[in-house]
Amino acid sequence: MESRYISPPECISKQICFILNNITEYNLKSQVNEIITIMSHDFIRWFAYSILNRITSEPSQHNVYFKFIIMISEYYTNFETVLLEILTKEIDYLIKLSNLNVSNGKILKYFGRFLGRLTIARDIPLQINIKSLIYTTFKYKPNSLDYIVSFISELLKNIKYSNQIKPSNPWVNEILQIMKELYYITDKLTIQFEIELLFNFLECDFNEWKSAYYLRRFIENENKE
Repeated sequence: MESRYISPPECISKQICFILNNITEYNLKSQVNEIITIMSHDFIRWFAYSILNRITSEPSQHNVYFKFIIMISEYYTNFETVLLEILTKEIDYLIKLSNLNVSNGKILKYFGRFLGRLTIARDIPLQINIKSLIYTTFKYKPNSLDYIVSFISELLKNIKYSNQIKPSNPWVNEILQIMKELYYITDKLTIQFEIELLFNFLECDFNEWKSAYYLRRFIENENKE
């Protein structure tokens, strides 16, 4: 993970690390209060990287960190913006790798889950072209397709918590149609299973959902050339 930031003195960073190591649903307010008394605004970029490192290593704590970010952003007003900027850049970097592997694929998955929590679950539109991502991975990086599908699934699962962005939303509907199309043209069971899980999680009837003719159109056009 890229790391361009001003670090706090070691005594401060150790205190913050200790606080984050002991954060729970029940002590969020007190932990936030402790941090704002010892950390200046100069270190919020460093702090954002610290949080994102924990997002990849502590997936069971995602909900705690989400609430923590919302609360602490009341004191560091641009913290959430900085964190989203870094998170988006890290995701973009991973997506553009020539090939993903188990290690960075898992990081991408957790980043996708958390990005969706910060955006889709709060009715904030994404700036990622998911249609294009599916196609370019399908065509140019098929060995990474498992990880990209997992990333997209984790993103879209947050639709369940959104008040406005639902499966019937045109943007979501189109992506789900492409995912169903991919289900039938891929020979990877892991991808098919991931897509089934997504539809089940969103309580969408897979059999009733329309399939797109997006990927197959590209395949047919290439075969004609």
